[in-house]
Formats: sequence, structure tokens, C-alpha cells
Amino acid sequence: MTPPPSELARPFRLPRVDKPENDVCTCADPGAGARRRACPVTRRSPTAVSLLERVLGGQRSRTAVFGLLALVVIVLSTVVLNGSSERHPARAAHHVGSSPHEAHHATTTTAAPSPPFQIQDSTVTLTDPSRVTPARGNVPGHLGRTLVTVIRRPIGAVGALPLVVFAHGWNSNPGVYEVLLDTWAAAGFLVAAPTFPDSTNTLPGTPVSNYPEQARDMSFVISSLLGGVVGPVDGSRIAVAGHSDGGTDIALLALNPQYADPRIRAYISMSGEIPSGMSGPWGAPTAGALLVAVGTADQYGLLGPATQIYQTAEMSKALLTLAGGDHLTTFVGTSAAEVALRADTVRFLNAALATPNASSDQLQGALSQTGDPAITVETGSGG
Repeated sequence: MTPPPSELARPFRLPRVDKPENDVCTCADPGAGARRRACPVTRRSPTAVSLLERVLGGQRSRTAVFGLLALVVIVLSTVVLNGSSERHPARAAHHVGSSPHEAHHATTTTAAPSPPFQIQDSTVTLTDPSRVTPARGNVPGHLGRTLVTVIRRPIGAVGALPLVVFAHGWNSNPGVYEVLLDTWAAAGFLVAAPTFPDSTNTLPGTPVSNYPEQARDMSFVISSLLGGVVGPVDGSRIAVAGHSDGGTDIALLALNPQYADPRIRAYISMSGEIPSGMSGPWGAPTAGALLVAVGTADQYGLLGPATQIYQTAEMSKALLTLAGGDHLTTFVGTSAAEVALRADTVRFLNAALATPNASSDQLQGALSQTGDPAITVETGSGG
């Protein structure tokens, strides 16, 4: 049983900002009226002046005079305004993309969402009444296993999604690994992280290790989500991952035929080990691909045991080691090398789930892109 990390700092969350894809702008031409006022005044014709003088000289009808003056003013105003409008037509207020043509153009040229996706968070409670939750110290055990499961969904990703089910470590919980879970969801994976009722630090009592039941919990979560409880899942692209005791859970699924789940095509074991005291066989040929990742300075001495998982596996496999990396921060930290290692887990998932049986050459080609000198990559295809 791996001791708990001395510090479980909450990692930095990826920002989620709801922002319209296109800003909407409204504007008018404030200079149109000024230009109309500045237009040259149309000159009056000699005929109009002569007619006005004759009427004024008659002195017979002031009413006729004022009526004629009003008529002249109307005529002159019409001429001036017509000329101004022809030179400087007024512009109405507009909204970008408001015309039918512009709206159609925006619709046909807007790209579909692609990685990195924004992320939707939710929680689903899954209950298996057929198995038992053991006692946690002075808290009695009981029939049934309740798995409060964190869901990370990529917003905008369409169709049935590839699935990653994640196993947390002993005396821990999914919240410790938010930055890792978000990395996978932002890449387009549906991520599910159950809280194990045995080993979590969020329930009363003392956490206990229970690798066999936690491995079975992973398969139970897969079955539940394939039933559509959180939306469509691509049953041909299923992966499992885990850290510390969770990485040991993954070793059971990948190496021990008693816990094998043929629906799983990719395995990621981080700082895990083959548990002592559990019967084998270990290393039976398994379909799919395995990634083992560990820091060379793991404070619980797991560099050797994690490497043993890699050496024992009879499948396409890869081993990532981070020089100077510790037990937890290697996977949730913010240094350039730690960010690069998380990106490598995404490359592995993409390569391992792209074909039914990814080869070691395909894994090598995907993982060699890391370019970070602190990360060492080794690949193989057998024990």
C-alpha cells in the first residue's frame, strides 16, 4: 500500500469562459447629417424672382403673398435636400451579420469546435448492490458500493465520445487530479473519475486499500456509462488510468486475467505497482496498449515497481520517466516538463485508441514528439 502524499495541493483549473464567438457591433454614420447641412444651397432662378416682385407690387392680397412665399420655400428646400441625398446617402444602424447573406456566410464558415475544448463538469452517483463496501476503521462495512463519479465532458464535441475512467490514489479523491482530468477532457475525451468508498479521504473512518474491488469498480463504471447515463460513449475507444494505488488498480486490469475487461483498449498506470500478496498469473497476453509513467525521484520508491509493470506486460507498451519527478506533482504540476508529460498521456491515448491494436512503433512515433529533455521514452511489445 502506497503511503499518502505529504501534500495534496489542489491543482490549477483550466479557465472556462463563456464568450460569444463573434462580438456584435452597432453603429451609425454621425457625419451624414453634418454633410447634408454643409451642402451648397441651390440658387433661385430669375423667373422665380420676377414673379415675386410683381406680386409684392400689387398690394392686393397679403394672403396670396404669404402663400406664394411658402410655396417657394418648399420648392427650394426640396431641391437642396434632393441634391444632398444623392451625394451623401444616410447610413442606417447595422448589426454585423444581420443581413440574410451575412448570416448565411457566418453559418457556413464557422468551424466546428475542436481541441482544446471548454469543459462541462457534472457528477453522477452509480450504485452496485451486488458487492460489499468494507469497514473503514470504526465505521462498519455494508452491502453495496456507491460510487460518486465526477464527469468531465468536452463542450461541443459531437457523437459518441471516447471514454477515460480514472482511479485516484489511497487517502485521496478525484479533486486532487483536476488538472490531469481536464487535460484529457480538453483533448476530446469523456472522463469519469469515481470516488472509491474504500480508499477515499472524503468519507468517515480510515481509508483502506482494496485493489480487487476498485478494479471491478472501474469495469462497473464502464458498464454504467455505456448504458448512456451521461450521454453516448464509443464502446470501441475505452481507456482506464490511475495514480498510486489507482495505478495499481490499472495493473490488475492490464496484467491479471482474473480482472481483465476486453472492452478496455488503453491503460495508463502512474506511480503504480504489482501488489504483493495477490495471486497471479501476472503478465498474461492482453489486447490493447499500456503506458507506465513515473518520476525518478518518487519519494515512496515506486520507480522500480512501476518499471516492473512495464517489463511484465505482454502487449504494446511504453514507459515514460520524468527526471527528478516526485510521486504526485509529476502528473499535476505546472513546470514545463510536467505539462509536457500530461501532453504525452494525450498522445498515447490518441495513438492507442486510433486502431484496434496499436503497435509499439505507433506508440514510439506518438511519444517521441514530446521534445522535453527531462522525459525519457521507452517502448516495447512483450515481456
